[in-house]
Amino acid sequence: MFDVLYLNKQQDLETYKNIISTSFSDSAYNTVEYFDVFCGGIDGLVCLVFKKDKKTIILPGYIKNINIHDEDTGFKDFSTPYGYTGSYYSTSVNVSDLEEFWNNVKNWLSDNNIVSAFVRFNLFYNYIGFNGQIHNTMLNIKGEIIDKETQWNNFEHKVRKNVKKAIRENLTSKIYYKNIDDDVIESFHEVYIETMKRTNANDSFFYTLDQFKVFCSSNENLCAICNIYDGDVVVSSELLLISDNSVFSFLGGTLEAYFDKRPNDFLKFEVINWARENGFDYYILGGGYGYEDGIFKYKKSFFPDNVVTYKTGRLIINHNVYTSLGQKNNQQRIKKGLSAVDLHDESFFPIYNKQN
Repeated sequence: MFDVLYLNKQQDLETYKNIISTSFSDSAYNTVEYFDVFCGGIDGLVCLVFKKDKKTIILPGYIKNINIHDEDTGFKDFSTPYGYTGSYYSTSVNVSDLEEFWNNVKNWLSDNNIVSAFVRFNLFYNYIGFNGQIHNTMLNIKGEIIDKETQWNNFEHKVRKNVKKAIRENLTSKIYYKNIDDDVIESFHEVYIETMKRTNANDSFFYTLDQFKVFCSSNENLCAICNIYDGDVVVSSELLLISDNSVFSFLGGTLEAYFDKRPNDFLKFEVINWARENGFDYYILGGGYGYEDGIFKYKKSFFPDNVVTYKTGRLIINHNVYTSLGQKNNQQRIKKGLSAVDLHDESFFPIYNKQN
């Protein structure tokens, strides 16, 4: 059976919540609150559902109108939410089931005037069975949690040096998990927002305190906050997401005045210890903003041998319309004094969205 849930409808929303609570391992990345707070809301959000012989596969994603320079084209596209998303499936699902699921997805997209689909996958091979192009998008750190002594020795020298300095500076840590008090969320938010201001972050990253409170209170088993203290002052803080056997570094910040005490290295070190003590297999730090940039290299210094490739999927449903939309975009770009886009450029997808 193949079905579609429209998550802006209350009945479908409740059905979705029931599916994710009964059919899969826990994941912060498929909760309604994650979509609502961190991915732009639930308007236009659907979930494609495939059931067969007590097996379940789902694919949440956004359907959006395709506008070319503010003109509605009458066509739509599909994309999965930001982060480690893509399809979710029960443990009994095999490759044949996944191939059948993705064929159903493609047929449904075609029947609903959808031109293209962009799929963000996780780091646990959920791209298997996908019937479009799979792209190696960027390098990520999928840190494996191992025994304490080996882990310490595997850190790059600068990490060990910085952790020792933080300890000499008498920094302390505390990780809050389940029933996180509002004052802890507030302390995280203060450090986070100050960091966003200092780094001139995009407006979309300025989440409100209430948004964090809603997410944390609704998903107490799927998030944690690590605070690093200098005395009573929170100098570095990170919101961690939890999915099955993994802890994910999600959002955080550090007060600039305390950089020299190395609180951020100490925070990562303490999260790794906490993950080990609580039976997690991975601490996933993600990647940088660009290919092997400074942020990526910093993350790699904690897990030099745990570099993996983050993959995304591209599926063009209607090639003729896809090309015509690209041409239409180029016509408008030229009118505005911009250069035309190479319609075969694979560095950007979907190409018709490259409008500035």
